[in-house]
Amino acid sequence: MRILSWNVQGLGNNQTFLALKKFLQLYRPQLVFLCETRLKTIHMNNVGLKLNFKNCFAVSSNGKSGGLALLWDSDIRVSISSFSNHHIDAEVDNEDGNHMRCTGVYGHPEKSQKKYTWTLLRRLAGLSLSPWLCFGDFNEILNLDEKKGGIEREADMISEFRKVIQECDLKDLGCSWYPFTWSNRRYGPHFIEERLDRFLGSIEWTQRFQDDAAKNLVSWCSDHSPVMLDVIGRGNGGQNHRRTLSRVHYEDFWSTYDECRGIIQRNWAEIGSWSGSNTVQLFQKTSKNSLAELMLWSKRAFGDSKKKLEKLRNRLEELQGHNRQYVKGEEVKSIKRKIHHLVLNEEIYWKQRSRADWLAEGDKNTRYFHSKASSRKRKNKIWGVEDTQAMEDKS
Repeated sequence: MRILSWNVQGLGNNQTFLALKKFLQLYRPQLVFLCETRLKTIHMNNVGLKLNFKNCFAVSSNGKSGGLALLWDSDIRVSISSFSNHHIDAEVDNEDGNHMRCTGVYGHPEKSQKKYTWTLLRRLAGLSLSPWLCFGDFNEILNLDEKKGGIEREADMISEFRKVIQECDLKDLGCSWYPFTWSNRRYGPHFIEERLDRFLGSIEWTQRFQDDAAKNLVSWCSDHSPVMLDVIGRGNGGQNHRRTLSRVHYEDFWSTYDECRGIIQRNWAEIGSWSGSNTVQLFQKTSKNSLAELMLWSKRAFGDSKKKLEKLRNRLEELQGHNRQYVKGEEVKSIKRKIHHLVLNEEIYWKQRSRADWLAEGDKNTRYFHSKASSRKRKNKIWGVEDTQAMEDKS
């Protein structure tokens, strides 16, 4: 199971929404925790549908601040246990039947209010015996090395965070690639960055699951970076990595293009007759040929954009990985603008080319998205094959 946690700092911002949509396309997490959505519950539920998540539990924002959301797909089962303006606590069963407790946390940013975050964690610690995974934006660092630039963090604040983690029997799972998750984006001599977002696991959790480090992803919009963790059961090796990352499958948005319709019609017209005893084998062969041709068409139509995006993201990772933000700030900002424009142009391109124009209709009518999500399972199931004489074969 793959989990993504991100302080989005406002999902009403189109740039952030498109960035989140792109992260979901690239990494396909099954469980997503978002904080500072700055959206009311009904609006967040609509956003969840637009992101193709059937399930969304949202905590409403307080004016133009706050707001939480937990989104998950149908591969896992989630039961919400408790929530507040600063947490969502849930019992989760992943696709392999492994049970755990997942808690998304948004820590108080104000110094005088941090004690309430630590009190919340202590109370949550005693509410369940399930293996516990706790993640989110805690708005605090665990040691002085987790801050670079600016005034040194107060030792008492760090000590309080470390103390509550010990009292709750939690362990920091660490991070890979880049050590910081937040920056003030003031590139140059006044640049400050900190590791405020993380994953914590209980002793029981680390005994049942591999305590691999989380990965801090590159963000081109929010001050915070998304943090991602692959949850892998001990003894399973890498088998619990989500298979959909390499699975060849039909993309739903292809249906809105005339080219897609032409490819399918041509392949199925070549069959000629459905008579005979090998109807199922013929169906499987034609479906496979159609999908292969659709994959080639999709690569030609959209591959160039993906290559440009990958190149820009790699360059951004390179600059951050070598701490070049201090002297290459203008290049960093330029790359982030280019990434946003690329993602935005891709979205506009799809809207213009879409024969059904379903994106625009979906924005006006949330029931449209709901019906699309609820019918997906029915659409993906083949109930039978019918020939031109309306003879049906369900073998």
